[in-house]
Order: sequence, then C-alpha cells, then structure tokens
Amino acid sequence: MSAAWWRARGHQLEGSGPARELLVLGAVVVAAGQLLVLAAGLLALLVVLTPIWFAHHLLTRASGARRRGERIEIERRPADSITIDEVIAAGRPVIIEGLLGALGIDDVATPADLERLAGDQMLTVTSFDEASPYFLYSGGYDTTAVGKQKMTMRDFLTMMFDEGVEPGTVVYQLFGIRSLDGVGAAMLDRFDEAVRQGNDAVTEPRFSGIWVGSPGATTPLHHDAWPGLLFQTHGVKRVALYRPADRTNLSFCLPLRGEGRWSELPGRSDDASPADFPLLAHTQRYVGELRPGEALYIPPFWAHEMEAVEANISVPFRFAGPRSSYLNPGFLRPASEMFRKQLETVAAR
Repeated sequence: MSAAWWRARGHQLEGSGPARELLVLGAVVVAAGQLLVLAAGLLALLVVLTPIWFAHHLLTRASGARRRGERIEIERRPADSITIDEVIAAGRPVIIEGLLGALGIDDVATPADLERLAGDQMLTVTSFDEASPYFLYSGGYDTTAVGKQKMTMRDFLTMMFDEGVEPGTVVYQLFGIRSLDGVGAAMLDRFDEAVRQGNDAVTEPRFSGIWVGSPGATTPLHHDAWPGLLFQTHGVKRVALYRPADRTNLSFCLPLRGEGRWSELPGRSDDASPADFPLLAHTQRYVGELRPGEALYIPPFWAHEMEAVEANISVPFRFAGPRSSYLNPGFLRPASEMFRKQLETVAAR
C-alpha cells in the first residue's frame, strides 16, 4: 500500500483520534521506506558502476599511452553516394558534401532567410573578449562579456556578415525552437522534414538550434551521447574529433565531478601544453573544414571541438540515441541529479 493510500484513508476519518493518527503514521513510514529504497538503488548503481569505470579508465589509459598519435583527415562523401541511415550505421565521422542541396534545404537558415523571416525582430547581442571565445551551455571555461546591445535581426546580420564585429571581440548567438516568435521552430521543422524523408533514423528536432558565430568563435572539446549532423548553411568552420577510445588521453572530467562530458583541456586543444597534457600526443585527431552546403556526421561519444574560420551559420541536428547511453561515465552526474529529484519528490509527499 502506498503513502497516498494511507493519506487518503486518514483524510476520510474526522477528528484526531488514535485511528487517524495511526494512518498518518503509516503514511510517514511508507514514504520513508520509498525514500530508502530509492537511496539504496542509487547507492547500488554507484557501487556497481564505479569500479567498472575505474578499471576501464586504467586499462584504456595504459593502452592509450602506448598508442601512436596521428592526424587524420575526415572522410568526405558526395551526398548522392550515401544515405543518412548508412552514415549512422557506419559509426564514424564523415563530411557529406552537398547534403543541404540534396535535401532541398540549402536556402534555409541562411543570412537571407533569417533577414526575410525575422529581420525586424529585436535581439539582445552579447560580445565576448576574443581571449575567451567559447560558446557554452555548460562546461567550466571562463568567458568575459565585454558588451551587450539591442538591435534588430537585420542589423545583427549586417554586423556579422558585412561590417564585422568590434575588434578584439567575438559574438556567438544561438536561436532555438522557442526563439524569434516561431521562426526558429519553422526553420528547424524544415530540417526535420527533409532529414526524415527517405531515412528511418529517429530525429529529435526540439534539441536542435541555429548557431551564428563570428570568426574565432569556438565550441570547446566535449562529447554527446547521441548521433548528430552539423549542417553548415553559411561560412566555414574548422572541426576536430577524437575517438571514444581516446577519452582517457583527453583529460575529460571524472564522473560525478563537474561536467563529465567536457574536457579539462584548454578551450582550443591545440593550445594545450605538452608538459601539462602529455597524453594528448597519443590521440588520433580527425580534422576537416565544413563548408556551406555540407554536413558533418558526429557519432555518439566522439569528442569534438569547432572553431569558426569566418562568420558562419551552423545547424546542429540531433538523432535519438539508445537510453543505455546515459549510463556512460560522462552522464553519471546527470543521472544522479535525476535520482536526487526523485528522492526530493518522495520526501515532499
């Protein structure tokens, strides 16, 4: 019998007699039991997974230290030579040339498209010091905001692609599905419809977005638990990826400490000191440039970083990954947060 049942029976009795007090006490005992069961489940999960993860960490670190590092150009394939389903099944990064045109969406989320559909909408634009040009939605990198101003989308696009941003600064703006009074959602729906046509992969467009960045804007090294395509609608972006086997050589944060999916390397891994990060020299670094009309496939758990070569627009597009992916060490902390919220919910009953 649940705590809710005990509470319901207690409310049916009037007054504060022994029977009602007994039922209320029963509700408290049952709720406490539920709390203990959830706590024991979380503890058991940690007890089982932590030794496994550390053993895996030590073994891969030992083998990684012996591995010869190398720089590998990311494979490039014409869009008419491979399907999205085949790319996902292959499980390795690839740049698909001309994919936007092949899908019929090479005119979506371009500067002209944004101006046409949202030119008069007001934005708040933040500029950052070029010494810390990192686009972050989590992670532990320091950024320094040096200015904030309101402007229309039209003026923003002029600044980004015609006039340029202020010297010594970078600008990185994200438009999600709830932005621009529905315009962002409509653009992302176009991508979703085009990707799903003729492909079986399950998409998650609500997690996608439209990223507009000035030269030098950087997304630091991190990994995701899901497969994804990074569409390039305008400008050029430099990309680098590392295999999951290289995780221990990339100084990723430990589980349950900080953000486990972000690396402790400098915001640009090329800036890492060999003395501070000696294992970085033993990694396989996959590199390439993403140009307008192309898309980069990023397999799950492949660490990746990106830097804008010029003012550019990208659309990261996410596919559904297996739910078991979230038991990866990098996602233990979010899992523990989920359990904590469940415990708080039970305790509040």
